[in-house]
Amino acid sequence: MRGVLKKSTIALLILLMIIGISGCRADKNLSQEENQGAEVVVIEDPQEDKDKEMNEETQKLEGFEINPLTGLYIDEEVAKRRPVAIMINNLKKAIPQSGISQADVIYETLAEGNITRLLAVFQDFDAEKIGPVRSARHYYIDLAFNHDAIYIHYGGSPQAYAAASDWRSDNLNGLSYLDEIMCWRDPVRKKQKGMYEHSVYTNAEKIMKAWDVVKYRKEAKGEAQGMFVFSEEERQMEGKKAEKVALPFTSKITTNFEYDPGSGLYKRIQFNQPHIDEMNNQQLMTKNIIVQYTEIKHIAGDKAGRRDVKTIGEGKGMYITNGTAVPISWSKANHQAPTIYKDENGNHLEMNKGKTWIIIFPSNRQIKLQ
Repeated sequence: MRGVLKKSTIALLILLMIIGISGCRADKNLSQEENQGAEVVVIEDPQEDKDKEMNEETQKLEGFEINPLTGLYIDEEVAKRRPVAIMINNLKKAIPQSGISQADVIYETLAEGNITRLLAVFQDFDAEKIGPVRSARHYYIDLAFNHDAIYIHYGGSPQAYAAASDWRSDNLNGLSYLDEIMCWRDPVRKKQKGMYEHSVYTNAEKIMKAWDVVKYRKEAKGEAQGMFVFSEEERQMEGKKAEKVALPFTSKITTNFEYDPGSGLYKRIQFNQPHIDEMNNQQLMTKNIIVQYTEIKHIAGDKAGRRDVKTIGEGKGMYITNGTAVPISWSKANHQAPTIYKDENGNHLEMNKGKTWIIIFPSNRQIKLQ
């Protein structure tokens, strides 16, 4: 009897072992849904995760480089190319302008009379219509040199033509054999009374064709690419409140910016209305505003009332971002050298990444901050 029991017990044990092994195998083959309740202990390696994230980030950035004008990533080939700086008409009669919302940097300063002109600097752009393009003034050539940019204009003052020759400026003049290659006249504007001189336009494709014709150097110089220093972290400065910025160039012309906390950008206002790009019907906006105080005076004996703007030397200024303004200084060693901006401690100004509007402003006038 004991022998029978013993054999039965052994058989039972063997049967239970077989069932257990089969059960284990079955568990391994269970679907993910059937195993959701199972507790799985995974030992993670923080360094492995970090390396994985860095590798994924590197892969995302392959083919991209920093835009020297904004501090943001763009196509690497475009980032290495020289930018273009286009002379833009800013008369009230000439607005709305086209394509300038794609500009990375825009300069503004006085021309003759109670007007300002803009120099729109583009690194990465594909605008189908840019303008109206206007004639050159000599001090805008200095501003194009800041970025080693190709200076684009339609005609120019006697001083501008002399400066372009003396300073060896790489420029594309639409009022030349390049006219049909690089420019066209808006068919509606040119027929309107008093609008013919405000009807010249260009675009990205035509600029590249004209550039190929004149065979100017394509790759940017490193020194000019380092004009701006951008902070890796978003900066909130400690300074004067600057949510509204008014810049009265003369008693009759004032440029305004208003800070938008939602976007962290300044909205541009002129002629008491939003400054609109007709290509997208959007208001111009900028992350940074630099006010560069300097001497601006009329050229003696110039019958057209043209001005001279001091761009070589040094002076004071103001950096405005995120609703705050802080004092800075500027210096430019020669025509071809970039302008250098420094903070109160004499260090290179670290700017927030994004677009910048640079106001070359009369040192005998005051801006208004609110």
